[in-house]
Amino acid sequence: MTAQTVQQGDLVTVIGLEVHVQLETDTKIFCGCSTEQTDEPNENVCPVCLGLPGALPVLNEAAVEAAVKIGKAIDADIPEETRFHRKNYYYPDLPKNFQITQYDEPICADGDLEVAVEGDRRTVTIERAHLEEDPGSLQHVGGGGGIDSADYTRVDYNRAGTPLMEIVTAPDFRSPSEVRAFLAELEEVLEYLGVFDAERDGSLRIDANLSIIPEAEIESGDVTDIGADALAAANRTEVKNISSHKGAEKALAYEETRQKNAIQRGRAVEQETRHWDESRGITVSMRSKEEEKDYRYFEEADLPPLRVSGWKEEIAIPELPSARRERFQAEYGLNEEAASKLTSTKQVADFYEDVAGEFDPDLAATWVADNLLGELNYRDMDIVELEGRLEEVTRLVELVAEDEITAKNAHETVLRGMLDDGEAPDEIVEEEGLGKTDEDEVQQAVVEAIDENPDAVDDYESGDDGAINFLVGQVMQKTGGSADPGDVNQLLRAELEQ
Repeated sequence: MTAQTVQQGDLVTVIGLEVHVQLETDTKIFCGCSTEQTDEPNENVCPVCLGLPGALPVLNEAAVEAAVKIGKAIDADIPEETRFHRKNYYYPDLPKNFQITQYDEPICADGDLEVAVEGDRRTVTIERAHLEEDPGSLQHVGGGGGIDSADYTRVDYNRAGTPLMEIVTAPDFRSPSEVRAFLAELEEVLEYLGVFDAERDGSLRIDANLSIIPEAEIESGDVTDIGADALAAANRTEVKNISSHKGAEKALAYEETRQKNAIQRGRAVEQETRHWDESRGITVSMRSKEEEKDYRYFEEADLPPLRVSGWKEEIAIPELPSARRERFQAEYGLNEEAASKLTSTKQVADFYEDVAGEFDPDLAATWVADNLLGELNYRDMDIVELEGRLEEVTRLVELVAEDEITAKNAHETVLRGMLDDGEAPDEIVEEEGLGKTDEDEVQQAVVEAIDENPDAVDDYESGDDGAINFLVGQVMQKTGGSADPGDVNQLLRAELEQ
């Protein structure tokens, strides 16, 4: 990451992430139970995901394929052979009392992901990414509803065994805002790969390790090169139960402030695991921080080594968001902001390219990035909700491109009507009488506006150029908003200068 020099007396924040991504597969990682979310607790379960004696796991091929795609996307090393291990610990949502995961032979290692942070491109090191099974979920009921205040807790094992990819970064982050930017970029990549559903509840969960290190302990004076000794000497907290980009930024900002305040007051920072209570906006202590030895890893005897040699080469990945952004800027002449909006999801990027293939790329960018996405965001909608209707949006762009309606009416009346009432663009144009007024009618309206507003004419002729805007408004009113404001402005000036 880019070098940053610290000032005397600074306390440096150091953050590393463990990002748990639920992979989009039809069945669980070691059994045939459905991964479909259901309101009925403990419905999609079997002896394997309940950890009953004698039940044997069988690895899901689709989960392995998704893991290989992620490895290729983060430019990681994918070994020819990898293994599964048992991670032993007791928790109510883990019925076997161990989790099948990967330990020292992960399916992906030594990767990286480039991220834009406040206009600066930075590369985050991804130390490893490994496959494992998700535990069940806990529902805290009564009392304050939190992990430390509920009257009792229910356990739902529907989630147990859902395939997870745990992505572990190096401690490369120096602020909560950097973490949020990384998570947004990572989610875009996962969505492009088709291995992840952001709308699925609990599909992205983050554990963050945060330490505060006094600048005096950084020998290099560079916050991006802290050194192993300083990192090892610092107590760190692990913050769990983070489930969104915004939540990560808020949780880590709180924890950063909590630790800095403790240090400045001469208090020790405990090495512990803390729970992010989103409703209260605070972290609360859960337990002392476990060390690797506490989990007593050993090989999973019921699963043979996983070999992907000869198969991983056949697994292809699509053009990723960063490459597509660069291509959009080069091929369509878009600026960085527009290219970022238009590649925010694969569906948006695909639709833009469809529209830009038929009409002017700048016009297509305005309509997709600004008008369409703006209206969808206002309604808390996503472009996937317009599946089957995107041809109607293309037709609306065509009406504007062919100069059949004004851009203002197309956006404010037609597009909004399409989204709110489900009508087709041509229907709205006909019902509202939005077809453009012919030139003779516009010219007649110009003449009438000049004749009926002598004061505005005098102001314009006296040098008040703003008076023309009033006259434009009068013409637009006479034409029912169907004239083009730019054309009206030109016609008025021509008429007034005769």
